[in-house]
Amino acid sequence: MAQVITTKYLHNRKIFKITMNHWVAMVCFLIKKKVRTTFKFIAVILLVLYVGTTSAQNSDGQINIHHIANKIDSLLSNYSEKEPGVAIGLIKNNQLIYEKYFGLANLDYGIPIHKATSFHVASVSKQFTAFAILLLEDEGKLSLENDIRIYLPEMYKFEHKITISHLLNHTSGLKDKYNLLRLSGWTLDDVITNEQVLEIIFNQETLNFKPNEKHMYSNANYALLAEIVARISKMSFAEFTHKRIFEPLQMYDSKFVDQKGQVIKNKSLSYHKVDSIYVEDLFNNFSVGATNLNTTITDLSKWAINYDTKKVGSEVIFNKMQTLQHLNNGETYGYANGLFINTYKGFKRIEHSGQDASYQAYLATFPELNFSVIFTNTNGEINGAKMVYDIMDIYLEQYTTDETTKNPSVKKLTHQKPISKIPAELMLYEGHYWDEGDRYSREIKVENDTLRFITKNGNTALVPVGEHSFEMNIDNYVGISFVNNQMIITLDDGYRIYSEKYSPANYNATTLEEFTGRYYSSELNAYYSFYIKENKLVAKHTRLGDFKLKAIKNDYFIGNKGSFLKVVFVRNSFNDVIGFEVSSSRAKNVVFLKIK
Repeated sequence: MAQVITTKYLHNRKIFKITMNHWVAMVCFLIKKKVRTTFKFIAVILLVLYVGTTSAQNSDGQINIHHIANKIDSLLSNYSEKEPGVAIGLIKNNQLIYEKYFGLANLDYGIPIHKATSFHVASVSKQFTAFAILLLEDEGKLSLENDIRIYLPEMYKFEHKITISHLLNHTSGLKDKYNLLRLSGWTLDDVITNEQVLEIIFNQETLNFKPNEKHMYSNANYALLAEIVARISKMSFAEFTHKRIFEPLQMYDSKFVDQKGQVIKNKSLSYHKVDSIYVEDLFNNFSVGATNLNTTITDLSKWAINYDTKKVGSEVIFNKMQTLQHLNNGETYGYANGLFINTYKGFKRIEHSGQDASYQAYLATFPELNFSVIFTNTNGEINGAKMVYDIMDIYLEQYTTDETTKNPSVKKLTHQKPISKIPAELMLYEGHYWDEGDRYSREIKVENDTLRFITKNGNTALVPVGEHSFEMNIDNYVGISFVNNQMIITLDDGYRIYSEKYSPANYNATTLEEFTGRYYSSELNAYYSFYIKENKLVAKHTRLGDFKLKAIKNDYFIGNKGSFLKVVFVRNSFNDVIGFEVSSSRAKNVVFLKIK
C-alpha cells in the first residue's frame, strides 16, 4: 500500500516530495550518530517541521492531512491489498497533497497499483473531448452553433438542425451508441471500433426528441465530437489530444486508446467476482471521445490544476465549460460542455464520473475551496460511488457544521406537514399508471394501511401531506399528487413526470398470436423473432437470446433485459400489426417492421 503526503520547502527553488519513512530515517540517523549538537537540534526541528506540515493547517487554517489519511485508510480497511483496488488523489491550492495506491493492478502477476499505474477513466474522458472542441472554436476553426452535417455529411438530414453545442450538452436527441449496438446484436465480448460506432450513428433516421427539447446523456454525441476534431485537425483524435493537451500539460502518461492491442505502459486491468472468484472484466471498446482515456493520478492532477492556472486553454474556454446551458423552454439541466455543474454541501462542484467494465473513475473540483478529488477503481466489488462521496465528506467536514449538510443520512425537511388518511381514502389512488413519455408503468398499492409506490426493486411508502398530495418517505424530496386519474411526480428540482391511470392488458396464447413473426430494423440491420412460450410473448435474437415480455396495456409490453425495456406494437388502418417500436434507457422508439 503506497501513500504519499506532500511536504514542500524552498531549497534552490525545488519542491521535494518526502514520505514519513524518509523523514524518520533521516532524523534517527542524525540523532544516533555522534554529530554536533547543532545538527541534532536541526534533526529535531526537521521532525517537528514534518509533523507540523502534515498535520497542520493550510492557509485557511483548517486542513489536517493526517486526519484525512487515517480516515481514508479506515474506508479501505474492509478490503484486501491482494485484490483489485483503488487510487486516490487530493489536490489543494494547486498541489497534489495526498496520494493513495491500494490493491493490485494485475492479478495474474500480482502487480500492485502504484504511482505510475495507468487507469481507464471511462466517461471522465468527455471533458477532454469538449476541451478539444473548444480549443478549435477558440481558434476560429468551427462554431458551436454550426450544423454538424457541415463536418459529418454522412449524418441523416433530420427535420431539425443538430449543432455542435447540442452534442456537447447531450441535447441532440441522438440515440446512445451502446444502446443501439446492443439492440443490433452486439455483446460485451465483441470488439467495438470507431468505424463501427460511426456507421450505426450515421444510419439512424429518428431521434429520441427534438434537439434541445430535453437533456439525455448519449455517448453517441461524444463519439461524433471526436470525429469532428479529427476531420478539422487532419489528425486522429488521439494525436490531437496528445499534441494540444497532454504534451503542453506534461501529462506524459495519458493517451486515448483507439486501437485493439495498443500498448499501455503500467496498464491496470479491471475485475469482478464470479462465484466468489475474481475474473477479468474485459473492455473491448476502442471508440474514442466518449471514453477510452488512459491516465494516472498524477496526470489527472495536472489537468485539475489547469482548471485554475489555465496553462492550456483560454479564460473563455473555461468559462464555457462552467456555464450551464438552457433548453428551448429556458430551463437549465446541470450540464456545461462536458462537465456536470452543481453544489455539494453548499459548495460549487464541477464533476464527472465514469464506468466501463469494472473500471470506475471520478474527478471533482470545488473552485471556491481550490480543492479537487480524483478517484479510480478497478474492483467491481467496491462501491466506488459511495467511497468517493465518503472521501469528499472526509475533506469537507471541516467546512460544514449543519447536521443535515454534514450527514447525508439526516433526512431533509419535507415541504409540508404529514396528515392522516384512512385506508378507504388511500384505496382511491390504487392502480397502474402509464408514463407515455418514457413508456413506463408504475403501480400504486395500499399495504398495511399505507399507500406505497411499487417498483421492481421494492416499494416506497407515500406520506399524505394534502388532500390529494403525498411525499415519498426518502431522503430527497419527491412529491406525488393525484388529479383526474392522473399521477404527477414532482422531483426536488421541480421536474414533473405525468402518468395516466390504466387497466392492465389480459392476453392469452390466442390473443398473443397476432404479435408473433419476424421483424427487421433497417437502422440497426437487425432481426428479431416473436413467439409464444408458456402463454407469454417472447422476443428472440440469434446472438442475444430470449427477451421475455410482460403485457402492460393493449399493444404495450415491457421486457426483462435492459436493451428491451419497452415494446409498443404498431398497427395499420386495418388494425393489423405491422411492426413495433422498442425503447431502452437512452434509445427510444427504434422501429422494426414485420416481414413475415
